[in-house]
Amino acid sequence: MEVPELSPSLLESLVAVVATLGELVAAVAGPDGDALLPSSPNSLHKALDSFIGHLMATLGHLGVTSPGHHGDVTLGETLAAFGDTPGPTRADVTSAAGAWRDSVAALGDRWHRLATEATKLLEACEDAATAEATAAAAATQRAGDRRDKETKWVTNLDSLVAKAKRLLVVTDEEKGAKALQEHQATVEVASRDTEVARKDMEDAVVATNEAMAATKRGRRAEVALGPLRALVAACDEATAAFRELSRRVGDIAATLEESPNVTEGLVAAVAQAERLWEAGGRLATRHLVGTLGDIRRLLPRGPGGPGGPSGRTVAERCQKAIEDIPRLLRGQ
Repeated sequence: MEVPELSPSLLESLVAVVATLGELVAAVAGPDGDALLPSSPNSLHKALDSFIGHLMATLGHLGVTSPGHHGDVTLGETLAAFGDTPGPTRADVTSAAGAWRDSVAALGDRWHRLATEATKLLEACEDAATAEATAAAAATQRAGDRRDKETKWVTNLDSLVAKAKRLLVVTDEEKGAKALQEHQATVEVASRDTEVARKDMEDAVVATNEAMAATKRGRRAEVALGPLRALVAACDEATAAFRELSRRVGDIAATLEESPNVTEGLVAAVAQAERLWEAGGRLATRHLVGTLGDIRRLLPRGPGGPGGPSGRTVAERCQKAIEDIPRLLRGQ
């Protein structure tokens, strides 16, 4: 069996997800960074807290699951002892390979669910930004309509004042009486219009405030869009990496089921895949789960929260995780 080169890309993809999540949380953290969402949970912060919890559980699953465990023995250890007398049987070997294949497949499913969760969160934020922009536009239009009516009322009032002034200079008694009658009728209409205008002015103020509030809410959702798109892409990369590992482990399990011989190439392929799996577990427990704890604490407090971590702290921890990958792959 051909042994492909061991690539750190899977481990790097795990760090990328955590680092991107840290950038997202840093952008929306704090009491003023939350956004209202159109679906449950209706809070961006609550949705992100839930996502962080799911990601921590997924990484924790990687850290505690042994590759191809048969009892407390890994597939590599089972293969090394195969053929000894007494030693593992063919059934023991295929059972260990199948168990590992199932573990990798299950973890791949977890990553697929995480990617789907991130995608749904992105869609919810896009819907929120669109809805708030629509609401702001409608409120702005309503405020404009009310102000137009207010302007018309002011014009009519000016006209009424002008007529009153002309009435004062009328000297003909008959014309004056007629003008006064017309003026009184106009005053009655103006009085009714004044009440309507007052309500229009009040509604214009309310609509303006609604437009400002909707614009503010929309901006909160918009801030999250770029980082959320990056998070979706990072989750897709991690899912693809686990899909490749699942394919590789599936090939190993199929070879063990079909071939009566345990070749050196097969043993080497198992050893490489196990090293990658175990390095992922150490990466999760030594670096990533703790960093996610920092991200979770950062979310409600904001970057300037007292005694809390900052976005820079998270970025530094992720950089240290990347730098530690070669050592982890050596089993250290």
